[in-house]
Order: sequence, then C-alpha cells, then structure tokens
Amino acid sequence: MSKINLDLNSPNVLKLAWLLSNGQIMLLTSTNKEKTINGIITLGWCNPTSFEPFLVIASIGSGGKETGDRAYRYCYSLINETKEFGINVPTPDLTEAIVKIGTSHSNEVDKFKETGLTPLHAGKISAPLIEECFLNVECKVTDQFITGDHTVFVAEPVQVFVNDDLIVDGRFSDKYVNKNNQLHMGDFVSMWNAW
Repeated sequence: MSKINLDLNSPNVLKLAWLLSNGQIMLLTSTNKEKTINGIITLGWCNPTSFEPFLVIASIGSGGKETGDRAYRYCYSLINETKEFGINVPTPDLTEAIVKIGTSHSNEVDKFKETGLTPLHAGKISAPLIEECFLNVECKVTDQFITGDHTVFVAEPVQVFVNDDLIVDGRFSDKYVNKNNQLHMGDFVSMWNAW
C-alpha cells in the first residue's frame, strides 16, 4: 500500500480529528536523541484535544518520575528526552504484533525486529513510523503535565501520512471506519493477562 501526505491545512484535519478520537488502539513510536533505541508502545489514551490549533494528547505511564530516568514505560523516557513521537493506527491484521509490543520493553528488545513491522522514515521527527499502519502522524510535544502515575504529552501534528485508499470521494473509506476493522483496548486485556 502506498502512502500519501494529508494536508494539515485542509478541511481533512477536522475529519482526521474525528477519526483519531474514536478510542482505537494506537502504536506510538519514539527514539532517543542518538537514534540507537526505537520504541513502540501500545496506547489507548491518545486523542485530539483541540481543533485550533490542531493538538493531540498522549497519556503514558511515567511512574511519577518527572525526569524520565528509567520510567516504567520506557517510551515515556524516550518521548520525554526528544519531545516528539509518531502516532500509528493499526488494523486487526496487526493483532499479533500488538500483543508482542504490549508485553515487552523497548530498552530490552527491538520491537520492529521482534514483530516484523517495517520502520517508515518520518519527514519532520526523528522517530520512525510504522509502514503497516494505515495512518501515521508525526507529532512534536508542546507541553506536558503529570497526572498521578502518568504524564500527558500535548503535541502538535506536523505531518500526516495515510494509506492511499483511506479517503475515497472526500470521505474516509468504510474499510477504516468500520468498527470491525478497528482495535480497542478491551480486545487486548485478556491477551495480555491484564486481569
């Protein structure tokens, strides 16, 4: 599937905000300043928070560690270091990879290699994106605040790539908005033995 750039200054941004706010599982990608560790985290707490300017939030477990040193979610440390991340929205065909991502740590295993996912070069951030995901959003952190054992990162999307079949005749394709082609956190609770 080829990717196209979605213009962030077009009416499609409103459509993008609605698509990102339906509670789907997202895979956030990150890297360290040296680009020697690429992180991927499965995230359910990621949503748009503003239309003007267009902003998103991602809430990631920090364990209350403001510095980012050895946070219990390693991707938190990477994002805290670089102030950027990629949002990647998967479809059900990536379920096996998502289970592996959610049960390992980025500082212990190369999650791209472990899952067979393909790093996609980002244009405006250092972190790679995920080729197999139908929607990729490059984000730069503009603010962050601690909410208990999580940190909420507020970020501005700076570039968006979508599969070329995402928008058909000015509308999002049923292939991607159909609930049967989406993943939600409840789909993974039992797979991860969360309780």
